[in-house]
Amino acid sequence: MWRNSFWEWWERYSGYVLGVALGILAVLLNKFIRPYWSTHFTDDLIVALIIAGILAATVDPFVKHRARREATLDIFHHMLGYSLPPVIRERLQKILKETQLYRVNMTQHIDMLEEGDLVKFDVQMEFEVVNPTPHTLGFEPLLQFEKGERPELKSVICFGDVEYGKDAKLSLAEGALGVLEYRGKGIPIRSGDRLKFKYEYSVRYPTLLGFWYPNFGLPTIGVSLTIKSPNNFSVLATSTDLESPPGEWRYPNRLWTRNEHLEIVWNKVS
Repeated sequence: MWRNSFWEWWERYSGYVLGVALGILAVLLNKFIRPYWSTHFTDDLIVALIIAGILAATVDPFVKHRARREATLDIFHHMLGYSLPPVIRERLQKILKETQLYRVNMTQHIDMLEEGDLVKFDVQMEFEVVNPTPHTLGFEPLLQFEKGERPELKSVICFGDVEYGKDAKLSLAEGALGVLEYRGKGIPIRSGDRLKFKYEYSVRYPTLLGFWYPNFGLPTIGVSLTIKSPNNFSVLATSTDLESPPGEWRYPNRLWTRNEHLEIVWNKVS
């Protein structure tokens, strides 16, 4: 979303923008103000603006970049107690930079149904997206499936916006063969605020396959999983101390990072 891109762009190029702006202001003062109000103060102000513009466009970006790198190195050193190779530090820094939004209080209610040689999973998922940054950021709901999962998207809901997701449907993902996706329009989330969403969809897998690993697209804290299965199925999920058989799993304090997944396995019994 443009808000996210803008703040990244501003952090990188703000020094150049301010430098040019100060230089233009100095030229305007010299052309339109100084001929009618020629004083030492005006002359000194014009010179100060020119110097400030030059410093902002040349020194400021360099100092910020160097300070950011040194601060990052110091943070990792103090956090870990030892130094890491530059390639690892850069990857960790990239992960931290990408973690601008995260999810909390995620609940997944799954109904398993038999359809011939297939198992159908009807999923209802609710969660809150939190913006911890000092800027307003945009969140774009995204669901992606393989064609072989035979997905059906039933609804996408943003609580607080009754019109959102009314025309939600799956379409072929651009540049990815065999992938169906829903990519919703960006929703602004103010600094320190959160928004609640709900997805309803279904996927199908061969009964003999025996596993489904749903991925996490955003860092997520706190997951509640409920699975209702036919009596002739034995179902297990990622282990946790808070488990109530059959079909209840709670992960209240666990962090699920991007591209981690839940493990759901099943076995049809006689």
